[in-house]
Amino acid sequence: MPVDPVAASARSLAHVPCGLLSFSDDGTVRHANACLHGWLDAPPGELVGMNVERLLTPASRIFHSTHFFPLLKLHGRADEIHLELRGMAGNDLPVLASAVRETADGEALNHCALITMVRRREFEAALVHARRAAEAATAAKDEFLAVVSHELRTPLSAIVGWVRLARSGKLDATMLQRAMDTIDRNAQMQAQLIEDLLDVSRIVSGKLRISPRAIDLPPVVEAAIDTSRPAAQAKGVELIVRVDRDAGIVHADPARMQQIVWNLVANAIKFTPKGGRVQVELVRASSRARVRVADTGRGIEPAQLPYLFDRFWQADAALQREHGGLGLGLSICKSLVELHGGSIRAESNGLGAGSVFTVDIPLAVATAGVAGLPPDHAQAEAESPLAGLRVLVVDDEADARGLMKMLLAGAGADCETASTVDEGLEAVVRQRPHAVVSDIGMSGKDGFDFIRALRTDPRYAAVGPTAIAVTGMARAQDRVNLLRAGFQALLVKPVEPAEVVAMVAALTRRG
Repeated sequence: MPVDPVAASARSLAHVPCGLLSFSDDGTVRHANACLHGWLDAPPGELVGMNVERLLTPASRIFHSTHFFPLLKLHGRADEIHLELRGMAGNDLPVLASAVRETADGEALNHCALITMVRRREFEAALVHARRAAEAATAAKDEFLAVVSHELRTPLSAIVGWVRLARSGKLDATMLQRAMDTIDRNAQMQAQLIEDLLDVSRIVSGKLRISPRAIDLPPVVEAAIDTSRPAAQAKGVELIVRVDRDAGIVHADPARMQQIVWNLVANAIKFTPKGGRVQVELVRASSRARVRVADTGRGIEPAQLPYLFDRFWQADAALQREHGGLGLGLSICKSLVELHGGSIRAESNGLGAGSVFTVDIPLAVATAGVAGLPPDHAQAEAESPLAGLRVLVVDDEADARGLMKMLLAGAGADCETASTVDEGLEAVVRQRPHAVVSDIGMSGKDGFDFIRALRTDPRYAAVGPTAIAVTGMARAQDRVNLLRAGFQALLVKPVEPAEVVAMVAALTRRG
């Protein structure tokens, strides 16, 4: 059934959320919508036929006759004129009126749109709030970018400075060792900052993934604490550890769980002064494993507790700059804990009273135990995990190639290297490796060219080695592209030596 557009338009205008009023030059109201009737407490249709001045307060009647209506007749429109309506019960309603004048069939009609000043003030307040929020967001972004720049440049400055001193040949053995330690420490610091930024990007885009499996939590917690122990010793902070060996099995990603614990412990050490104490506990709490990190440090003001896990939030920007960091650690911890189905909370009695962070992770429903290797086999594999394996490394950078060969050969592998894709393909035929570790961003032919030939050319495809990519591209789509191209796994630069060995060992065992 066809719709009458005029009738549809009339129904729409009758229910718009503002007052609509039309009147003739003699002041007779020809139309008033339902909204206006409601404002003035008038029965439906009651306003039609009245004189428009009957709807105004005495002061607005004078303003209407001396300014509003003459202006409308002269210019054909009037914008944002302040008037006061008077309802049937005598109540006054301030409004903002905008009007246009039209002539149809020889008769002039004046059409007004009215909005209450209450709504106008609400809109203005909303606009002010939005503007302030935008200004605050811009200021926060600028502050954050400044902090990121500072935090990335600080370790880079130390690395570059000590490298130049080492190259000068003026350092003795002791100072050279100090240079190497400083370079290593600052490189790890910069890598952690970059990884935090990437984690936040994955969290915001919903692409952060975990690889959960049944794990025994005590070794994971102890590994995280061992990583933090040198920092505690260097600062003079006592680290007390209480781990319940029977805390239970959890279904979790071991690397991410270690990241959670390390972040909380490192944070506690950072904000605890010399001579203070950090206590880490792992206990079983009903159906959950509970990690509790308590410190005697600076503490947290009660008003700041609700914002503690917000992204980029810092309780005291000056204090944060003093201790370093981007203010992302707790936010990342919260996201990781929630991905494991757990919860995290912070408690503090205020400044100077220390703080307590508690993480609860659900215990696995089935805790049949974690499979392990026989003791003798485990010992042999720990000493030479890649014994008997042939591994090929393809990389156009000599330093990276040499480091990878030293690492893999040190783990027991028979390792060959190639500096180009063509050399690598020749070595595949000659060595027939069990695994290939290939860089992606090589000059000339790159890692994609190498894997394409390795998987499609019969001369190399017959060997069928496991292929691992090494790349600085860490976006989710980059990973998808590499896996689709034919790589079984990828390592993101800077690579962790233990991860390289573990990945080669795991993939070749699976193969």
